[in-house]
Order: sequence, then structure tokens, then C-alpha cells
Amino acid sequence: MRSRSFTVKIFLCFCAVILFSVLVPCGYFLHSIRLESIDFMRAEAFREAAFIRSALSADAAVAFREAASIRSALGTDAPKDALREKNSVPFRIMEFYQGTEHRVTLINREGKVLYDTHFSRVTDLPNHRSHLEVDEAFHSGRGSSVRQSQTLHEPFVYAALRTDIPDSEVYIIRVAAPLSLVESYASDRKRALFAGAFTALLFALGFAAFMSVSFHRSLHLMITAVENLAMPGVRSGRISLRSLPGDEFAPLASAVNSMAQRMEAQVGHILSQKTQIDAVLNSLAEGVLVIDHDGYVRRVNRALIRLFPRTSHAEGLQPIDVIPSAELQKGMEGLIGGTGKDTVQFEMDTDSGRKLQVQIRAIEGGDQMDMAVVAVFHDITEMAVLMDMRRDFVANVSHELRTPLTAIMGYAESLKRFVDEPRGQRFLEVIDRNSQYMATMVRDLLQLSSIESGAIPMNIRPVPASVVIHCGMELCRRAAEAKKLEFREDLQGEDFSIAADVEYLRRVMRNLLENACRYAPEGSSIVVSAKAEPDSGVAVFRVADSGPGIPSELRVRVFERFFRVEKHRGGQISTGLGLAICKHIIERHGGRIFVEDGKGCIMCFTIPLV
Repeated sequence: MRSRSFTVKIFLCFCAVILFSVLVPCGYFLHSIRLESIDFMRAEAFREAAFIRSALSADAAVAFREAASIRSALGTDAPKDALREKNSVPFRIMEFYQGTEHRVTLINREGKVLYDTHFSRVTDLPNHRSHLEVDEAFHSGRGSSVRQSQTLHEPFVYAALRTDIPDSEVYIIRVAAPLSLVESYASDRKRALFAGAFTALLFALGFAAFMSVSFHRSLHLMITAVENLAMPGVRSGRISLRSLPGDEFAPLASAVNSMAQRMEAQVGHILSQKTQIDAVLNSLAEGVLVIDHDGYVRRVNRALIRLFPRTSHAEGLQPIDVIPSAELQKGMEGLIGGTGKDTVQFEMDTDSGRKLQVQIRAIEGGDQMDMAVVAVFHDITEMAVLMDMRRDFVANVSHELRTPLTAIMGYAESLKRFVDEPRGQRFLEVIDRNSQYMATMVRDLLQLSSIESGAIPMNIRPVPASVVIHCGMELCRRAAEAKKLEFREDLQGEDFSIAADVEYLRRVMRNLLENACRYAPEGSSIVVSAKAEPDSGVAVFRVADSGPGIPSELRVRVFERFFRVEKHRGGQISTGLGLAICKHIIERHGGRIFVEDGKGCIMCFTIPLV
């Protein structure tokens, strides 16, 4: 269809050029023929006027002798009337032109008409002295014009000659040819011109049709060859130069052949890479789902098909059509829309009872690639069982340890009153200090287990951000005063509300402030800030101190249980569970906790806005 359209365009372009090439010269020649015909009729009129002047000059003597005899016989007023007699030369001339298309007019020196072949009563005619051709003849001896006759109301070609015949009243001889004679004369030449132009036009149109068909054949060969380039392993993309009707497309055909050769190599390379990618994806134990920029599935692997059998025919569908998870669909659409996140992670359960951890990541450079987002499904069913077993074991052990630890701490405290020896006192202090540390660890483990299991429900309700900040600062006021630290509140803008459990969030704030007090230099300031971000729907809380900070390579691990960075931050001792507890509390609120870049240590967490 495209080649036909292009062929029609070529044919129409040929026709337009041909019509322009024919019509413009025809118009010019038609105008030239009319002007030439007018010039021809003007020359004919001048020849007629010259003939009349010659006839008048040759017979002037005879006419004057006749006029003299008539004058002597009839009186002094007889010459004018005698000149109109049938035997006079002017009358014979008028009689000769009577009935012809040419109009002959004799005019005297005053501009008065003496004779006119088209009027018998010349006395009714107006004075002709002011007429253009007559005026020119009076001054230069000859004059001409093309104009409308004031008496006959028809266009004429006028030619006037001045004559100086002695003793003659005739001074101007004017011959007028009607413009219809010009049209008649020009029509014959126009017919010949039109016949030639029509013949040339037919020949040119035939040639244009021939050339258009030739172009169509060449284009059809090109289009067929280019379409066949998409067929790997088929050499139908080659164009034979012998099959072309001419040499117009020979360079293009050579270029297409060269491109076909390169594309075959590239297609083979791409197919090899695709095979390798498919082999790698299918060898993975994790399920993989890839979607494009429009949100449609482009590729899945065998592991995902085992988890979700409906994904075997998922290509071209949306994820929600084959995997019934609104969170998966929302996460992938969010990454495609560019929400600012680069990774989305969550857990989901399958209909078969498997527990999966889903990690969605935007492919770097996705705006220039066909694939935009990839989701990896990790089967953590066994891991979840082990985690539940570990949590139950830790909770049970912690619960069982609490009773003997309480007894150890009580007896150690009692023994201090009965032992006076310094060495014994030192031993009891070590026992008491370590038992206190173990009791703290047991308490934190029990608290962490209860938060992870969700055994204690959270009372989520609107809470002013300032209340959370003030509660945390009040709980840590004594620790700050011990090191002469100053708390500075930075509530940016007006106070706002968040959706949180105030008791749990107070534990998070207290834990972060205690860590800041532990590592901040004496006499420094700790800044506690909160900022609402309506666009993302969260509030960001920050606790910043000017201590040694956390190395960038350890910032991800600080929220793991039992992980300590004290060797990097001054040798302080902690259980390593405080930040893990904070992480689980914040995640149960639907937020996240992280370490922000900056001077010192900046701990941040987000909480949804009301």
C-alpha cells in the first residue's frame, strides 16, 4: 500500500510538472498570438490606408479638374457637393469598401468626418480630432490605437495616415479593422497550438505512467527485500541488481544488501544472547518476572511458572492478570511511573501455601530499553519456618532465663552486705554488672519477639509530631544532663499529625536519643527534627549528633540484631538489639528507618501522615 501511494505521488508530481511545462508556454504563446494578430491587423490597416492615399493622390488632378468645371457651372458652393458625386474618386473608394468589415473614414483638417463607409449621414458623427489615432496622425503623420468605438460600440484596431493632397479637403485617412477579425485570425493559430500541446501532453503523460510503473517495480523489490530482513536464516533479503528496471536504485539496493548481511549477523548474535539469557533465567531457583514500559509482561522463567502456573501464557498481559497480588501490581506501576524509589520489597503468600519474598527493581537505563522493571520471587517458606522456630526458641529461652537471672541479681546484691573483703566485693560487682547486662538483653529479646510476632497489637491513631519529640527528650533528659548535652527541637513548619502508636514510637525516639547521648561529645548539641512531606504522604524524623558517626559500609547492618559498631564509635557497650527493635516498630507502622549522609550520625525514620 505504501509503494502504491508513493507511485501515485510520483505520477502526480510528473503530471504537475508536465502541466506546468505545457500550460505556461501555452499561456505565453496565446498572449503572443493575440498581440501578433493585433499587430498584423494594424499593419493591414496601414496598408489599406496607404493604398487609399495613393489612389487619392494619383487621381487628384482629374478630380480637381472635374471639381473646377462643376464649380463654374454650379457656383462657388458646389465643390463639396460635387465631390460626393458618383464619379468622384472618394465616392468610388467608399463604394469599393462598402459592405466589407473594414471601416474607412476620411477626415478633414478640423477633424470633421467627410466620408465613412459605415455611416451615410456623416453630419451626425462627432468631431474626430481628439481621437488618439487621429491626434497622433495630425502630429506625426501616422497613428494607431486599439479601443472601443464611440459610435459603433465595438472594439476596433485603428490605423490613421496623414495626407497632403493639394487643394483637397481630405487630410486624415483612417482604416479600422474590427477586433473580431483578430480573434478569427488568432483562432486558427490557437487550434494548431492546442493540437500540438495536447499531443505533447499525451506523450508526456504516457512517459510519466511508464516511469511511475518502473519506480513502483523497483520500490516493490526494495520493500519486499526489507520486509524479509526480519526472517533470520533466509537470504530473501538480497536484491538482485539484474531485476531492477534501471540503475536508479542500484546504490540503494547495494546498501540494502549490505544492511541485510549485517542484520543477519546481528540477529544471529541477538538470538544467541536471548538463548543464553533464557538458559540463565531458567536455571535460577527464584522466579523472575519482567515487564516493559507499558506494564505488560515480557518474560518469565520456569521457576515462576512452577510458583504461578498461569504465568506460562503471561506474555502481553499485566501482572495482576496472572498473579493475584495488588501489592505487586502497585509496586511495579510505581517504579514505572518514577516515584523516586528504585526498589520495592514485600512478602506474599501463594494459594499453595508457599511464602514468597518479592523484590521489585527498576532496570537501570530502562528509559532506553524494552524492559523496564524486573521482579524476583524468593521462596522463603523454609526460612520463614526456621525464623518462627528461632523466634519461639529465643522467646522461650529468654523467658526461662529471666527467673534465674533475677535470682542471681538478688543474691549478688545480698552478698554485698555480708562480704567485706575488697576482692570479694569486686567479684560480686562483676557478677552484678554482667547479670544486669544479661537481664537487659533478655528484656530486649522478649520485646523484639513480641514485636516481630505481633502478639501485642498496636494502637494506631493520630498523634502530633511534637508529642513524639517531647516524650523522647523527656525520657533522655537525665542522660543528656550527665554529659552536659543540649537537646534542640527543629519542627519545620506548623505542627502536624501522624498515624502512630505513641507508646511504641516513644520507645523508638528514646532508643535513638540514648544512642546519640552515648556517642555525642560532651557539651555538644543533639538536634531532633520532623518534617511533613505531603507529596509522599509521610513525615521524616531525624536525630542528629556530632559524634564519630557510622561508617558508610556498616550503615545497612546496624539494624541487624546483635550487630555492634562500638569499636568504631568509642568502645561503648550495648546489647545490639536496640536498633533492631526500632526497625521492626517502624516497619509495623508502614515506614522505614535508615542512616542519612551527613556530619556525625543522622538517624532517620518515616511515619505515614494522617
